[in-house]
Order: sequence, then C-alpha cells, then structure tokens
Amino acid sequence: FRIRAKGKARAAKEDQPRLLTDYRTGDLWLNMTLKVLSVAPRAFEIKHFLSPVEVEHMLQIASGEDLSLSKTGVGGNDDPEDAGVAGTRTSFNTWLKRERSPILDSIYRRAADLLRIDEALLRDRPDGEHPNLGSKASLAEHLQLVHYEKKQEYQAHHDFGYNAIEDPWQAQRYSTILLYLNEGMQGGATTFPRWVNAETFEQLKVKPEIGKAVLFYDQLPDGNMDDFSQHEAQKIFKGEKWLTNLWVWDPAYE
Repeated sequence: FRIRAKGKARAAKEDQPRLLTDYRTGDLWLNMTLKVLSVAPRAFEIKHFLSPVEVEHMLQIASGEDLSLSKTGVGGNDDPEDAGVAGTRTSFNTWLKRERSPILDSIYRRAADLLRIDEALLRDRPDGEHPNLGSKASLAEHLQLVHYEKKQEYQAHHDFGYNAIEDPWQAQRYSTILLYLNEGMQGGATTFPRWVNAETFEQLKVKPEIGKAVLFYDQLPDGNMDDFSQHEAQKIFKGEKWLTNLWVWDPAYE
C-alpha cells in the first residue's frame, strides 16, 4: 500500500519499531559498516545494506513496470525532464517514488542514516521542518531502477552537470548511492577510471553483490565538483544486471 501520511506524521519516534527488523539480526540497531574503497573519489562499500526481502520487493516491482530506454542529460545529468537518448548509455530504467510502499520508504530512511542527515530532507516538508532551507521540496530524486541486458552499458560519465554562472543556488547532485539487486553476471562491474592511488594505474572496480550499496560523493567538501567521481557501468557479456540508485542534491533539488 502507498504511504499517505505527510509532513511530521512521517517522522519515526525513537521508541517506534523499525520495519523488517525480523529479517536481519534481531538487534535494536542496524550496523552499517563502511569499507573505504577510495579517498579520491570518496567512495565506500556497505555490504547487506538491503535485506533479501527488500531486494525481492524491488525486483517484484520491476516485473510489473514498463521500463524505457535510459536517457542522459547534459553533463551526465539524468533528470528525465532534461534528458535524451545517448549511445553512451544503453540500459532501461524507470523511477520509484518513496511513498510507493513502506519498504521503499525504509530504504530512504536508511540512506539518510548513511549520509548522517535528517530523513525529512529526503521528502517534501511542511512549514516548520527545516525552514532555513528556503525550499520544502525533497533533496533526493526518486529511486532509479535500472536494468542492463547483454551488451548494454553506461560508459564513463559524471552524475553532476554544471549550472549557469548566474544561478544563485548552484545546486547539483551531492552524493550517489548504488544498490545492487543481483549478482553472477559476466561484466557489469562499476568502475572509477580516474581514481587516485599510490599502488596501481588500474581503474577501481566494484563487483555487484546482492544487497550491497556503494556510496560515493559527486562533490568535494568545498562544494566543487569532483572530477575523480567519473564512473562507468561496464558492458554485460553474460546474464543481466539489476540495480537502483539514489541521488541526493545540495543545496536543493532543482
């Protein structure tokens, strides 16, 4: 069922049970251990970010969705309002709203915990919730559900674009969270071809694993775009690949 509550009614109380706890460890808190993959770009791996039930839920949604050929906007911005089909990206995708189900809502809440921000920032807000922001809109896009078939890929790109110099907000994607829904395909790794390290000239490569999340930051701490965050979804040679991703903007989602 869809979530119909709005505003402060969506905020979870400290003593309120969290969803799907019985599918995990049974502990009161969920331990999200971040493994540092790179410092340039700032990239982290979180295994078991999604429970099997959550993965199954999204794949079940996918089975009833009409996926379209993925589009790419200027500068890597994939906003469906300002995007077109490009030969560099050959996957299929659709968009899942947070309010579609309590399970999707719980994923947004966990993403907020991962980013150490208030979950209210990832939904529309009424008066009184973060009034200093100057906007009531969510800082997050809808979850993007993506499917790659054999020979499909998304060549090296950035998730951010560049604003006009006179734009007072200079709003862009701040972070990307990749959530893998299957594994075992040949190819399909996520790579960072420009990462900086002192050991190898090989690109950083992340292998898809069910339920695993990869968090990386598209912006540097000073607010400039991080060129090292360029990444690629490598071509599938056998099997298929399913994933979702969540984009969070700063200082606003425009």
